[in-house]
Formats: sequence, structure tokens, C-alpha cells
Amino acid sequence: MKKICIDIGHAAGTGATGNGLEEHGVAVQVAAHLARYLRERGQSVSVIDYPHLSNAADLNAAVRAVNAGNYDLSVSLHCDSSDNPDACGAHVCHHRTYHKNGTFRDSVQGKALASAIAGPLCKLLPGRADPVQARPDRKKKLSGLQVLRATRPPAVLCECSFITNANDAEMMKNRPELIAQAIGAGILDYIDNGH
Repeated sequence: MKKICIDIGHAAGTGATGNGLEEHGVAVQVAAHLARYLRERGQSVSVIDYPHLSNAADLNAAVRAVNAGNYDLSVSLHCDSSDNPDACGAHVCHHRTYHKNGTFRDSVQGKALASAIAGPLCKLLPGRADPVQARPDRKKKLSGLQVLRATRPPAVLCECSFITNANDAEMMKNRPELIAQAIGAGILDYIDNGH
């Protein structure tokens, strides 16, 4: 049994919107299904959510909670958005550290977890050419996603497809359990492979 943290990626009203949906609300629905899916398969799961905080306070509180919880892995749930309504598909991010000499080091376990989740999630919600992404990327070496950079356990950030795409939003609205099951299948694959 692993101790798993699911982070609702934004406070209420602070994330992306589109097609009558809001990022926090979508993440709450996916998280509920994901927690149930993983618990039914013998995992210990906590859901972290600070809906009434500002976005910055939510992020800081989530990082503190993840680091205090002695978790084996952390999954932060988000929705992507774009000005292009045709942009679609999910992707999963992991942390990358750049060194002064130009080399970099990926979080080995974070990358393995991201790859395991991206397989089933991006099969369900295709469209991205790069379903597994390192953060920061080469263009922004000094920045990075705090939920990946500042957390102790292996961590990933799941962009559960584009809230601004009508087809993706339809899945978010009517079948969030399918998104959760895809993420959960990836997590279990990661665990089953000895991580």
C-alpha cells in the first residue's frame, strides 16, 4: 500500500474556465473519483483542497501539506486552457533541475510516474505531441512549477486536457470518472513496477 496525495490544483475561481466549467470544480470531481478508485484498490489516499484561499496561498498551503504528510507520491490535478478552441489533449509534467554548466537532471521517479500516467490518460484524451513534459523547460531554466519543485515525494502535475476545447470539456463534465480511472491506472502501473 502506498500513501498518495491528490492536490486540487487551484482554489475555487482562480483557475481556467471554458465551456461552462471552472478548473477547481473539474479537479474536485476528478479527485473524488480518483480517490475512490485508488482506495478500492488498497491505496491510502488524501485529497488536499483549499478552495477559499487565493491562488498563491492555496499553492503554498498545498506544498506544506504534501511535505508534512509523508506521502509516497503526489498528483496535482489541473485543466489546460488556450485561446485556440481546437487545442486539445492531456499531458503530465514532472520536475527537471538545470545546472550551471547547461546540463540537467530529471526527477527519475517523477518522470516515471508522469510517463505511467500519460500512457492511459493521453490515450483517453489525445492531442498533445508531448504528453510527458519536464518543468521547467529549457526556455525557463530558473523557474518551475512549485508543486513539482518544492515537494519532497515524487510529484506530477496532470493537465486533464483543455477546458477550452468543447470535446475535452464534454468529457470533464459528463465522464470525469474516465479521466480519474486513466490517471489511477497509471499510478497503479507505476506502483506495480516497483516504485
